[in-house]
Amino acid sequence: MIYSILENGGLVILAFAVVFGVLFLHFLLFREYQKQDKFHQARIADLQRLVALELERSRHFSDQVDFLGKQKELTQDQLDIIKLQLEAMKKSEKKD
Repeated sequence: MIYSILENGGLVILAFAVVFGVLFLHFLLFREYQKQDKFHQARIADLQRLVALELERSRHFSDQVDFLGKQKELTQDQLDIIKLQLEAMKKSEKKD
């Protein structure tokens, strides 16, 4: 029976079916590849935005730390001046 199908052009039909099946599978594979590629590109873009946001946040945080350090130095200088003034006032009271 199989031999009679192959004699009547069944082999050609079978060959076309195999070729068509392989092409269809390649099409599905390529479509899935494109879908995954778009997904990965979107993920890379999101990660790049996240890195840029984190750099900006870090830069802002660093600026705040610098500002607070300067404020601390100024406050400490003012406290030192007040301490010196208090010591001077105590010494002047003792002399009187």
